[in-house]
Amino acid sequence: MTMVTEGIEFIDAKVQQVVEYLENVDRKKIQVLPCNLKINNNGRYLFLSIMNGGIKDYLIRKSFLYKLFKWYSFPLNQLHRLSMDTITSVCNDYLMNIDREFVNIIIENDEALTITSPGYNEITDLDVIRNCAILGVRTVSRNDFMLRITTEEKYKFQPKPGDDCGIGINIINSETGFRTLSVSHFVLRYICSNGAIIKINNGGEKIHYGHCKNELQLFLQKQINLILANQHKIANSISNLTNKPASEFVESVNKKIESYLGKNEGKDFLAELKTDSSLYDLFNIVTEKAKKYDLSKKVLLESLAGDLIAN
Repeated sequence: MTMVTEGIEFIDAKVQQVVEYLENVDRKKIQVLPCNLKINNNGRYLFLSIMNGGIKDYLIRKSFLYKLFKWYSFPLNQLHRLSMDTITSVCNDYLMNIDREFVNIIIENDEALTITSPGYNEITDLDVIRNCAILGVRTVSRNDFMLRITTEEKYKFQPKPGDDCGIGINIINSETGFRTLSVSHFVLRYICSNGAIIKINNGGEKIHYGHCKNELQLFLQKQINLILANQHKIANSISNLTNKPASEFVESVNKKIESYLGKNEGKDFLAELKTDSSLYDLFNIVTEKAKKYDLSKKVLLESLAGDLIAN
């Protein structure tokens, strides 16, 4: 999509690299009446005009466009069918129909990053990283839509002899309003660096709306402590996968994979699976192939693998 810009993306980066970027990025929040916003285009790019004691134009990031369309449940996979002028017109209609006294526009490096409501509660990516520092941050992935952190593994085990694995924590956040704040187990298989995200059962995620000050920070710390106390149970559940046949789960897993990747790409995803494969084999195939995808799809596939633990 050439009509919008995109910010810097980090994939499995070192924590200090991301921290330095976040500490130095030029960002500001503008509170403005929705009626003082307008989308324009120059035939190549979309611009947001903000009339707030003057008029200033900002290039629009993909995250801003998607967030505005997400508010109205517009099917984003249909955007490519629309002309730039049509998208401009729809955006302006959406802005005119925002039923709020004011909205927050986040500007990053002089580009419109996102639009949020007054009730949006922010926990910054920098705050999340700093909260996890004591655990040891292993990798950080981040783009305009989400942050993903994996911590160092605190619990080591072998699902079967010689197959070394470790369990750390997976944390996801979104400053732009696309994902809940979520805390999950993260399983790393050392022989191949495959990873899986295993959700906790008591609601390990929280939306960014309607909370008191510091509530998200307190939630984050509480969930981290809960996960650390239950890592041994996850290890036992993974070890049990080696004794379960994969056959009864293949159809349901295939359907989810096709919904994530599309039918053409998803149809051969499990081609390596054999008739006598175990659920652990299925788990490993999904996590292995997840590594080649972008951040959003990778998280979906690693979470799908993690869901097999509950079966």
